[in-house]
Amino acid sequence: MKYTVEVAGRSVVVEIADRAVRVDGRPVEARLEGTGALRRLVRGRTSRALVTARGPEGWWLLSDGYRLEAAAFDARELAVRAMTRGKAGTLPAATLAAPMPGLVVRVLVNEGDTVQAGHGLIVLEAMKMENELRAAGGGTVARVHVTAGDKVERGASLVTLR
Repeated sequence: MKYTVEVAGRSVVVEIADRAVRVDGRPVEARLEGTGALRRLVRGRTSRALVTARGPEGWWLLSDGYRLEAAAFDARELAVRAMTRGKAGTLPAATLAAPMPGLVVRVLVNEGDTVQAGHGLIVLEAMKMENELRAAGGGTVARVHVTAGDKVERGASLVTLR
């Protein structure tokens, strides 16, 4: 099976055949564990993600404190999408989610700012430690969901990038 997957401002081709997974033609170690848990090896590091349905159009991926919108399309779905919605390949937003409950100490970006991977977005205080939360990828700040002084729960939306 071959899919076009849109996630975090990027579109990749994922092929699954005989328990082997290839992303943009490169082999990737990945496997499902239990209900909705995905384990993958990326650049020599094991990473886990929780995958949940986001409705008929896609999925939520929760990994390393980030909540990303994802969509997967086979060739037929891409063709239908292109005919019914205009241009296929509209990329989803990436939303930074609070990795733990805490207090927003500083907001380092404003809506409309352009950021690169690794750019600081929010400083969150948790367990008497300040943690600078950074962008996983580049993009434009579409929405800042919090202000300094806000208390947030784990999983709360902090910043959305497009």
